[in-house]
Amino acid sequence: MYGSTGKVLRVDLNKGKVWDEALDEAVLRKFLGGTGLGVKYLVDEVDPKLDWSNPKNIFFLGSGPLGGSRIPGSASITVVTKGALTNGLTSTQANGNFGAYLKWCGYDAILVQGVSPSWKYLYLHEGGVELRDASHLVGKDTWETEEAIKAELGYKERAMSVFSIGPAGENMVKFSGIFGDRGHAAAHNGVGAVLGSKKLKAFAAARVPSKLQFVDPEKIGELAK
Repeated sequence: MYGSTGKVLRVDLNKGKVWDEALDEAVLRKFLGGTGLGVKYLVDEVDPKLDWSNPKNIFFLGSGPLGGSRIPGSASITVVTKGALTNGLTSTQANGNFGAYLKWCGYDAILVQGVSPSWKYLYLHEGGVELRDASHLVGKDTWETEEAIKAELGYKERAMSVFSIGPAGENMVKFSGIFGDRGHAAAHNGVGAVLGSKKLKAFAAARVPSKLQFVDPEKIGELAK
């Protein structure tokens, strides 16, 4: 499937488990991009009567069909969830590198469900995916969190993309966002509070060699210029 990895990374924080879920080409064509796919999952899996902080609320972070290509701005991400401020369907975007690194790590999206018994962060790299302890990161702001994770894992500045919540998200402030790559923000409708309710501090994706395929890479290069 050109422009797609064909996979969603599922994360069950209740059980501390991660696994791959295959994406059907028909679904990708019908529900276009990170927003389309995220809304599909939210409508399919979350009862609209549930409160935003309910463990059954999902947190979807996705990239679109141009993610990981040479098109400027295509490394952006979409977050879809039931938001804290309105308790309604939310879609919010952020720039940065995470969308490209996510695709290069082998996933079109991450879908988080449940609540962790202790603070965690999610680490994607060439060798796989890990849920790691984040207790030492609690109380840090998003710049401090980004620096600490890169130092802990041994990555230089642009070799990893980190999106995280700060103290506002940890304390479920209803207008808190998630921030990454030195200040890019998914800022609308309290998506940071949703992560805080799940005790997930951050997402970290390493920059790895891309295995994405496109129909006409040379034409994409021309359009990028």
